[in-house]
Amino acid sequence: MVFTHIASLRQLERLDFSGKGEAYVESMYLTPLLACLGYEAHKDYEVIRHGDDGSSFKLKYPPVEKGAVRVKHYNPDYIPTVRKKAFWVIEAKSPREVQHPFGPEHLVQGLQYCIHPEIQAKYLVVSNGAFSAVYDAYGSVFLGKDIYEPILEFRYSELTRVWPEVYELLSVEKLRTRIEMDLKVMYDKLALSSLDKYYPAELLRKIGTSQREHSQQIEKHVNRLRVEGMDQDRAAWREEMDSLDASAIYIRMDRPLPPGGSEGQYFVQKSLADGGNAKEILAQLTHDFDQQCIFRKEQTFVAVCILHQLTTDAEVRAAALAFLNRYKDADLPLLNQVECAALRLLRKVTILALYPPLRAMIADKLQFAPELVRYVQPPTALSLSYVGELEFHWRTFEKLRSLSGSELKSLLDGLLKAEAAVEEEFKTARSKLSNSEAQICGFEFYGMDGKHYAFRNILRNLGVEPRADRDIRAHP
Repeated sequence: MVFTHIASLRQLERLDFSGKGEAYVESMYLTPLLACLGYEAHKDYEVIRHGDDGSSFKLKYPPVEKGAVRVKHYNPDYIPTVRKKAFWVIEAKSPREVQHPFGPEHLVQGLQYCIHPEIQAKYLVVSNGAFSAVYDAYGSVFLGKDIYEPILEFRYSELTRVWPEVYELLSVEKLRTRIEMDLKVMYDKLALSSLDKYYPAELLRKIGTSQREHSQQIEKHVNRLRVEGMDQDRAAWREEMDSLDASAIYIRMDRPLPPGGSEGQYFVQKSLADGGNAKEILAQLTHDFDQQCIFRKEQTFVAVCILHQLTTDAEVRAAALAFLNRYKDADLPLLNQVECAALRLLRKVTILALYPPLRAMIADKLQFAPELVRYVQPPTALSLSYVGELEFHWRTFEKLRSLSGSELKSLLDGLLKAEAAVEEEFKTARSKLSNSEAQICGFEFYGMDGKHYAFRNILRNLGVEPRADRDIRAHP
């Protein structure tokens, strides 16, 4: 991940700071540099800039002056944060007015920002664009360092060369590493200041008293991020549906049903809103039902249920209900039986043969992936194979539609035989799948015994048919 932004770094190395002011340094150099370090890629990694809401804080200046009472409001140029926590502060300087090397007069205010109770940042970065220097605001206390001596400094023209050091010190992903090492030094100094041999263990116990609470807070936050991610994906899907007309949505009804809504539902709603005739809509949905792929059949069932609920035409309601009752438990056409058998076999073989190497590849890649990927949205064997399964299905189904009945029957026999051969091994493998790898009601269950479980479930979930667990008569 260190050199992901190599092109951006090389572009920064070509900047010309001659005669430029502080605003140029901020917009052309520091802002893209922060992006390369991973900030502002997500709300958890925001950068507070001077002028932003909440960027101002009070500081008695000078803080050590006896009787100081004047209170001023100060705004550091940049405060990069990780989960609202500040670890470093940036002070931008004009290359016209501030030359390198930076003197104490250029550092004092920035160091005061770092140690201020409302910020408490470890590092100060001072940059005039042409030169940048990193200072450890707390290094003199526990690490015996000169607070005015930079721990890292570099020219803009050598960014690609020094980037591994910059990235390790300041990036979203790596900044904790150096701080952890410094904490170890602080622990050693504090532990060895005692004559009690049990003190080091007691010190560790005191430091770790909040371990469980912190772990729980992190877990809750990660779960919130996952839910937010799903909500954002869902919102993007709805936005796409809202932007399409009924005819465009109808074409998309060959897709598997997404969670929490469907293209079929949108199709009916938009068709009726556009003044469509309910009887014609029902005919459009159902006229080729026997030739529809299994995904469109599911979408059609949803759409007919929605139409049954929304239309006031009694004749259409009756026809819609008759259609649903006719097919909810019916045997699938031979075409769909072959289609579903191919889907089931592909899923079972994929779990047996493809999941193990995919898991190994994912584990290898995650070692270097950002935290948001590792802990919030990690890829899974299912997510990596799913798109390929769909592509295979669509290509296969088109070929199946051209086959004769005898050819389909022969193919079905072969698929069922192949499926039976891997069934026991598959059951064992499936029982060991993680939650992220086990698709609820996945393709491995499609069209079992020549029927499709999803049709009746759709009726129940959409309220056309009462659910057994909600039907009082079913449980006297």
